[in-house]
Order: sequence, then structure tokens, then C-alpha cells
Amino acid sequence: MKAFSSPLAIARFALTLAVATPLMLPAATAQPEAALEARLDARFDELAQAGFTGFAAIARDGEIIFARGAGFADPATRRPFTLDTQVDILSITKSFTGMAIASLVDAGRLSPDATLADFFPDVPGDKAAITVQQLLTHTAGLPDAVGDDFSDEGWDSVREKGFAAELLHAPGSAYRYSNLGFSFLAAIIESVTGRTYEDYLVNDLLVPAGIEQTGYLSVYDDALAARSSRGEPVIDASWGGHAPNWNLIGNGGLVSTPRDMIAWEHAYQNATIVSPAARDLAHAPLVREGEGAPSFYGYGLVVEDDPQFGRIYWHNGGNRSFNSHWRVLADQGYQLFATTNQRSVSADRAIEALVAALMDQEFEVQRPRQVLADPAALPDTAGGRAAAEFLAMIASDDEAVWRDYVLNRMSDDMRAVAPMEGHLEMMRQVHQDFGDAALVAVLESQDMIELHLRDPQTGETIPVVIEYAADGSVTGLLLG
Repeated sequence: MKAFSSPLAIARFALTLAVATPLMLPAATAQPEAALEARLDARFDELAQAGFTGFAAIARDGEIIFARGAGFADPATRRPFTLDTQVDILSITKSFTGMAIASLVDAGRLSPDATLADFFPDVPGDKAAITVQQLLTHTAGLPDAVGDDFSDEGWDSVREKGFAAELLHAPGSAYRYSNLGFSFLAAIIESVTGRTYEDYLVNDLLVPAGIEQTGYLSVYDDALAARSSRGEPVIDASWGGHAPNWNLIGNGGLVSTPRDMIAWEHAYQNATIVSPAARDLAHAPLVREGEGAPSFYGYGLVVEDDPQFGRIYWHNGGNRSFNSHWRVLADQGYQLFATTNQRSVSADRAIEALVAALMDQEFEVQRPRQVLADPAALPDTAGGRAAAEFLAMIASDDEAVWRDYVLNRMSDDMRAVAPMEGHLEMMRQVHQDFGDAALVAVLESQDMIELHLRDPQTGETIPVVIEYAADGSVTGLLLG
């Protein structure tokens, strides 16, 4: 999930965005291996006790120094998580797309200044001058999405909807996260190479570097794939029961393994998967992620310079079933990856906790809030009324109710994030996932109310944050 700020939070209910986890830690110092191992084990035990299920791995200069799993990759068969469990890396896919684009730019086959008009003769005038670099850095002005992750939609349909969508701002004038922009990049890769996105990424870049379990359907192995807490494999929980559609290609949905991810991070940083020039191009801090943000976006990855800790590269992603996070502490020589199949203790939190352990820092692993056993009541406040409207909307299976909510309850910025068709597809998914969830806790603060809904299938408690303005319009919405 990226940017909890109001206009962006609605961007996709199948949340495939990045969440900032800034770390302000001192530089690493030499430390006994036994002490480091003990700290990491103890911290991971705390994560597992708090409810983390998944896998975490840490390498130093490419050599794995920590690798542990908790819970089950397949709850039904009690198959454990391992270094070779296939997991959905979600929006981390953008880091691979950025790498592929950088390799083509370095080879002289593509220019960062090339425009959509150079590849798509039917592009409308308002989008014709959008550049490759603007797509890479989320500054093109495109909406987050124009369709659903789980549909079976081809490129022609996604392109047509993307061309018809209203721009959210003039190209190049602002940063606004867009999954659609990376789907356009995947199509540009196909245009330049004459190959499918997956074929070029896998066979030209990954396999030659020894990274053989990362890709889409060509590498997917149901026997190795993680299951959601509902028991659904990646192909169902993330792709909709079929090969990924063009609302995912290039921006999300790649599968990988913890072993592959650690190998990829090291190979990328060492410039053995692409040239040093391509690596440096992709890793440059090009666009600040919002006014005053401590982080910048490069080619499909986040760049941070901490005055004490040094250079950090990372990306993450999540949907209703899985979340993952990769992080490189470049000045310290560490590569990290974490992945989970539950919501209570995220991969972001696991990475933050383990980095603190690496640096011998105190860190409190918080357990999920205890919630009430009986249904909770909403307060008679502006937040309570906003929550009641939201709950009534997601409980309904009537598309007219969803449309009315978008038109009459969302702020102008919220509506602008996606075309109406995209909003309706999102509402349909939220209804299916959370429409009959019980309200078990309510927390309220100024301009925001947090609900806790109990998933009737898994028993998990799902947080929902609703932000609202003085006039009652919903300005932000975050699920999971």
C-alpha cells in the first residue's frame, strides 16, 4: 500500500502499492556472528508470537545469514514456508519492470524520453507526450488502475480504457502512484523487443543470472505456491484463477521465492544482472514521493538517504491475501526479503523489526489489537456516520448503490483516482471480501475513524481506516 494520504488511499482495494517504512538507525558496526544470530532469532520469535506467518531472509553481500519461516505456506496440508516457497511479490514487480527498462535504455534500444505516441499511434492528444521516464516515476498523471486484478482482460482493452481515462494532473507535474503506468511500460518492452514481457524478463535477464523461479505462468508451480489464509493458491488469490491479465502485467503479480529474491537483490546491486550503467540509472533518486517526503522514486524502486544509516533501496506490495517487501541496505551490504500470507503482522513490519535487530536496536513487536467478541456500535459522530454509510455500501450487491457512493460520498480527489468502471470493480471486490464481515471494534480520532472487521471465513480482523472532510465527504480509505 502506498501513501496513506487521502487522494491515493482508494487507489486499489486489491492493494498493490508501496508503504513507506523509513528507518532512522545508526550504521552497522562489527559484531560477533553468534550475537547477531541470537538477536535475529529472538526478534523473529517475537514476530511469530505476534502472529506473523511467512518467511524472512537476510543476506550479507549475497550470502544468506538468516532464513526462517513461521506458520504454514499451505494451512490445509501444514506445508511450511521455506526458501523455495513460491510467493506473490505484488508491486515489487515494478522493480523488475524498471530493471528491464533500464537494460533496454543502456543497450540503446529505448530512450527515457520516448513518448507514448512513439509506440501507440492511436494515443489521444492529452497522453501523446507522456514519456517513458514519467511512466517509470509515477509522474505521467495516469490513474492508478482502469480494471480489476482478477479479470481476464487483454492489452487492447486495458489500453483503450487507459487512453479514455482522464489525466489526474499534467504529465510531469506531480507524483501520483499508478499501476496502469507500469502496464504501459510492459507493453513498451514488448514493442521494443518483439517478445512478451515475461519472456524478455525471464529469459534475457533472470535465468542467465541463475534466478529461475521468478515469473508469471511460465514458472508457476502450484505444489510450491503459498496459500492465502483462506487456502487459496496464488493463481486464485492473486490472478483470479487464470494467467495474469493486463491490469497486472508489469505492475504486479510476479511470483518468486525468498531464495530468488535474495539472489536478485545481490545480483542487481553487484551489476551482474544488468550493467553498472543500467543499475545506476534505475537506482537514481529521480522524483520525491510527495511534498516533504524523505524518499524518492527511481525506476520501479524507492530510494532513501538516511543521514545516519546511509543509502536504502526498497519496494513492497500487498493485496487482500499476501504482502511482500524487499530492502537493500546498500552501505551496510545487507539484502532482506520478507513475505506473509496474513494481515496481522505485515512484511513491512517484519523487515523493520529485523533491520533493528541487525543494528542491535530496541524494537517493540506489537501484537494485533485485541477486539471485542460482540459486535461493536458506531458512535453518533461524523466519523460514525461516515462508517455507517461505508458499511451499508459494501454490504449491498447493488451496483447503483456503489455508484451513488462514488458520486455522492467521495471527495473530488478520491473520484479522480480511477474512472467509474474502475471504482465499481473495486467495490465489487470489497463487497465479496468484506460485505458480511462483523464490526468488532471502533477507534476514532479527528477526521478519521478506524473500524475492525472480522472476516467470517478466516476469523482474521481486518482494519479499515476512513478519512473524511468537514463536509462529510470521504477523503481517504484504507483496507487491510
